[in-house]
Amino acid sequence: MAELKFYIVDVFAREKYAGNQLAVFVDLEQKLTTEQMLQMTREINFAESTFIRAIEEDGSYEVRIFTTEHEVPFAGHPTLGTAYILAKYFAEKPEDQIVLRLKKGDITVAITNSNKLEESRFTMQQVQPEFGPMFSSEMLSDAFDIPLDFFDTSMPIQDVNTGLPYLIIFLKDLESIGKLKLNPEKVAQFLKQKELFKSNNPRGLTTNLFFITRETVEEQNSFHTRMFVLEDGAIWEDAATGSANGCFLAYLLKHGHPEQSAIVEQGFEMGRKSILHLDGELKENEYILKIGGQVVPVSEGVWSV
Repeated sequence: MAELKFYIVDVFAREKYAGNQLAVFVDLEQKLTTEQMLQMTREINFAESTFIRAIEEDGSYEVRIFTTEHEVPFAGHPTLGTAYILAKYFAEKPEDQIVLRLKKGDITVAITNSNKLEESRFTMQQVQPEFGPMFSSEMLSDAFDIPLDFFDTSMPIQDVNTGLPYLIIFLKDLESIGKLKLNPEKVAQFLKQKELFKSNNPRGLTTNLFFITRETVEEQNSFHTRMFVLEDGAIWEDAATGSANGCFLAYLLKHGHPEQSAIVEQGFEMGRKSILHLDGELKENEYILKIGGQVVPVSEGVWSV
């Protein structure tokens, strides 16, 4: 029976049992099939798991990312959490950056203090965004059964993609965002009608829902957010979503000031406090999208295949 080393970390967390959980499996001999990787991800049942598949000659690392439903080309907290494991256990010497080779392309993760990884901020720069269709508050209110007065109508609603697509939706306050209750059948119906579902979306991915309000639980933070994904016929909430915040940062640069720096809180409704740092710039039509946070180790072990 084959055995693989694995690690569990919390990402975008400052202490254990916060942030977003991630399992990182080491499969350098590439023993696993795609189906086995999917089965293992379902067994551990976190939002995503990653698989380290190769150490390249240039020092980068091939990594694959799976949700419980399918493989994805990119995801935020899996990228940062895997970079932490690579820096801690695989780098021959302290490195100030780690390069992951993902399906979407190479992602570089910067490390602020390679000698004290648990105190370091891990920051990734995401790829150039794609801006999709825009929708009205009235349309989404009707489609999702969200009261119209919950919406912050001063901000547009738009589909944005930097590897995974999100619908960026502003609500007016913490009370509104806290009362969200989404019906999976209604959400699926809307996404299919608008060609934002994996079966008819040209990207082959289902657009997720990212809700934001400027009112925050902690005064020092800039935005309070919640992310919902339609997966396996149900609505799931994510505790900390690096990919969504990358899309949100691109949205802020496009619709607001061309330089942005913000601290985002997420996961509070789930009891998993998450803090994400956003820094970006729009210059000569090029988007610089940097998303960072801390990573906390939780456990490690051996997985029987």
